Amino acid sequence: MSRDFSIIVISHNTQGILGECLRRLEEHYPEAEVIVADSASTDGSPDWVQTYHPAVKVLRLPNRGYAFAVNRGLEATSRPWVVEMNSDIYLEKGDLEALQKALQENPQAALAGPTLQTPRGHLQSFGLFYAPNYWKLQRPRPVSWVSGALIMARKSALAKIGGMDERFFFYNEDLEWCTRARHKGWQVLLVPRRVLHLGGSSTPSDPRFLAEGYRGGLLYTRDYYPTLHSLHKKAVWLEAHLRLRLDGQPIRRAGYRLILDKLQEGSLEVPFLP
Repeated sequence: MSRDFSIIVISHNTQGILGECLRRLEEHYPEAEVIVADSASTDGSPDWVQTYHPAVKVLRLPNRGYAFAVNRGLEATSRPWVVEMNSDIYLEKGDLEALQKALQENPQAALAGPTLQTPRGHLQSFGLFYAPNYWKLQRPRPVSWVSGALIMARKSALAKIGGMDERFFFYNEDLEWCTRARHKGWQVLLVPRRVLHLGGSSTPSDPRFLAEGYRGGLLYTRDYYPTLHSLHKKAVWLEAHLRLRLDGQPIRRAGYRLILDKLQEGSLEVPFLP
């Protein structure tokens, strides 16, 4: 039942799509607790939500990254099933129930995510290594991680797992969260339920976003796969040098320059953003 759901919508300058996201939540989950965690939007989003969706709780937050916003949202929840989602997720009736059902039928699972679908109707790609998770996916399947664009969590499990790691500003926070859950003995489920994800709504053309993705990946391997971390650093160093020579996009070249400087600096703790 929707009254058992706390739904956290993460927003940063997405007023143009946030309205449809909230409209669908109100239509399909009218009894849910809905929280918009807004990361210092400058497009009027928080005031707009309070005016046109007064039942929604708005958290006005500094822009300290996706994980920071999720965690502040988690602290404000009061229901047993917690959903964190992007504002560019457009839900249909039954989407959240499918995730809840998967978790209820698998008590060892803490987190569950759907198969995300692009506006063109394709499954969202997370690389060649992730693709086998989709093969013959007819029932919920334990996987290494699911996308943070939409995750349902068993709130009782989060008391043991904790929230997202705020060292990850943007990208890789979902990977780390799922890995930590598995290391604590929980399963992460990929559910064969297609959910529309517009994608890229809060990702401007900024070289720091590209560099932040690499920083987060390196931070992740350093913490969870230390024997592979050195090889990972060398691979990033080589790719960045090649991209600087061959990539025709100035913004991307600037991003690779940033990550090379970070590797030379030797510290992964400080994010490139905001």
